[in-house]
Amino acid sequence: MMSDNKKYYYIKLKENYFERDNVKILEAQENGFVYSLIILKLYLKSCKYDGCLMMTDRIPYNPEKLDILAKVLNHDVAHIKDALSYAKELDLITIVESGEIWMTDIQNFIGLSSTEADRIRNYRNKISDKEKESVQMYDKCTPELEIELKKEIKIKKEYNPDYIRLAKYLIKHIENNDDKHFVNKDKHKIVNLWYDSIRLLVEKDGREVLTIKNVIEWCQQDPFWKTNILSASKLRKQFPSLLMKVKELQPKTIEQEMKVDDTYDPTGRLARERNNAV
Repeated sequence: MMSDNKKYYYIKLKENYFERDNVKILEAQENGFVYSLIILKLYLKSCKYDGCLMMTDRIPYNPEKLDILAKVLNHDVAHIKDALSYAKELDLITIVESGEIWMTDIQNFIGLSSTEADRIRNYRNKISDKEKESVQMYDKCTPELEIELKKEIKIKKEYNPDYIRLAKYLIKHIENNDDKHFVNKDKHKIVNLWYDSIRLLVEKDGREVLTIKNVIEWCQQDPFWKTNILSASKLRKQFPSLLMKVKELQPKTIEQEMKVDDTYDPTGRLARERNNAV
């Protein structure tokens, strides 16, 4: 039982768990089904510690001493090592600088008897404190999460409309390239899912809103990148490469180009300046 007296008893997997791209890629590896089983065992082992792999209430498992974890999970050390390596690459786990292993999507699967939205906030704060760059908490919502998360996002004080517009802008371009990509998908929910990636791109990575807009336009016109940048998280991950490519191909710097571009004015600043000038 956890020290905060919250009762987390079980893991809930949605029926499409094994249809997720990262799980499919994991199982496509040699011994992939062994790795997939190891990940499921790690989910179960971490659930009572909010997603952190702990040997005891005070001692986390050390990723440098996998022989201990191998004995506990009843798998070969080599399989444990490979499973963790693939899982980290596929964003199934995160190993923070302090050496703790966290299961990235655990909050989507934990069954509990307390308020889900509160637990999500607490978990995100813990990961942030551990210097984790980004946790994709809203990849898949459990049924009881969906309503609370929507309410939480609507009342979130720091909720920035510019980030929403950028998420919608990316969705629009992807849809223009492939009108079937978002069929039977809730676009409002996708915008909410992508919000944090856009926010981190601006607030943590220091990218300008108009720079992001320009890069979205370019990458969704490029034959290679438009088939690879299909989410905000992928946009953020590849942004340095995309920005470098745009600067190479355009005679002016990307920032200079966007200073004269007033077709996208998310904050209304350009419109106000024009009105004041008149």
